[in-house]
Amino acid sequence: MGRQAPTGLQNFFSSVILPCLSVLLLPVTAAAVLVCMAYDKLLIGKYDTRIGDKVNSEKGCVVISGGRMSKGLTLARAFKRAGWKVIGVEEEGWGEYCPMRYSAAIDRFHILPSAARSYDRYSKKLLSIVQLHSATLFIPVSGAGSSVEDARAADEMFVATEGRCRTFIQDPETMEDLHDKDKFMHLVERLGMRIPSGEMVNSVEEALSFLREDDQFLEPKYIFKCMGLDENRGDMTLYPLKGDDKELTRTRQSLESLNLKITKDCPYVFQEFIPGQEWCTHASVITGKITSFVTCPSNDMLMTYENATSDEIGQRAERWTKILLEKLQKDPTPTGKQRNLTGHFSFDFIVSTKNGEMYPIECNARVHTAVIMLPLSRIADCYEETNTVNTTILRPDVNTAPRSWIYNDLIMRYLPLIVSSADTLAKIHPSLPACAIDARKKHTLKPSEAPLVWREDPTLVADDWIPFVVLWHVYWPYLLLSRWWNGKKWTRLNVSTGRIFEA
Repeated sequence: MGRQAPTGLQNFFSSVILPCLSVLLLPVTAAAVLVCMAYDKLLIGKYDTRIGDKVNSEKGCVVISGGRMSKGLTLARAFKRAGWKVIGVEEEGWGEYCPMRYSAAIDRFHILPSAARSYDRYSKKLLSIVQLHSATLFIPVSGAGSSVEDARAADEMFVATEGRCRTFIQDPETMEDLHDKDKFMHLVERLGMRIPSGEMVNSVEEALSFLREDDQFLEPKYIFKCMGLDENRGDMTLYPLKGDDKELTRTRQSLESLNLKITKDCPYVFQEFIPGQEWCTHASVITGKITSFVTCPSNDMLMTYENATSDEIGQRAERWTKILLEKLQKDPTPTGKQRNLTGHFSFDFIVSTKNGEMYPIECNARVHTAVIMLPLSRIADCYEETNTVNTTILRPDVNTAPRSWIYNDLIMRYLPLIVSSADTLAKIHPSLPACAIDARKKHTLKPSEAPLVWREDPTLVADDWIPFVVLWHVYWPYLLLSRWWNGKKWTRLNVSTGRIFEA
């Protein structure tokens, strides 16, 4: 079912009043920065090197994309602390006021053309930036919609620079196999690993035919996902719809009313609904060997990251990832080439409450936001090719505090404590009722939604605090006001990736 679009008044409140509110909250931001800096003074020696310190010899030059994302900023800070020259990039429309642009970790920042609008312009500009700065490493911090393009661009970049610029991403064919939900599931199944049942469809008729193939085809058992990226990707409606007739009349109407129509150019996939807790992972991998790994409890709009890497589930997820990488090393690409298993392999899992099995549901073959859980001073080592032999895998410290974003918490976590009625929250904005969690479930949820838990905002660090101010008082006000001015509405915001889900 599609998410409800806000009314004109709701859109005005959320897109104009919120930016005005950010001005009033500047003293709170200033206080947070001062407390962070004071706390940091008590921990002298916390970092081996600090942003702004002079480094005797630079290790090289790295180009890092994803300037609007917390994960991109995290990598930039990590490499700067390790002594690298850091070049930041982001696509037009998103990069003009993004936090990375104002980071002390960035030596130069560039705006790229949109990859979706023109891949040729995007890849040529990216290559020119790499050549201009004589970059020795490119780490694409891709969004869900540009992973395949980044794999192609990186492949071309490696050839054009004759290998002088290493690229930390899989080959284009492997990226396609991992990024495409349907191909990924078929790949995992072919490699002999358990997956949920499902099928990709290109039309409403194909969707109905698939549902009717089941002997118990009136039993709701599948969730329905767009193969691309759209704002309904967190929809957990089960198909066929409960109580439907044998002709699946209501199900047909629901499928035909989707905002993004089911077509060959916009296919959807049915995936068996597995009841249980969802988990996400982040892994950096060099030639098939894991160099860093993180596991966190997850949900459809993850905005709180809690470390579970050393728990039993984290160990299971890491073993599963190692097994998959071992199998992929022996599995050629569709055209018969050996796979390039250097890049990020981040997976989503569900642990079934029925049988305890762990089912993969998606692969995000790119940097996962969970990278913010790793110690900044050691992340850059995970990207050194010489560090794959007898190297301990970098994992978060056991006592790592959960991560969340302060003003996102203010609205999404604490406002529902004051305004407990879902109906009242819906009058403010359609996205808010989802935050009104049943008090009986609040203490059993993972990640925890308990209000009185110490969490850290990954954007705020003492030696690079300006991006924190920019994020809340420049970047988001600019995005919201500019879209309101252009008559656009939104249904959800993802602060961690700097993305707006437009209605």
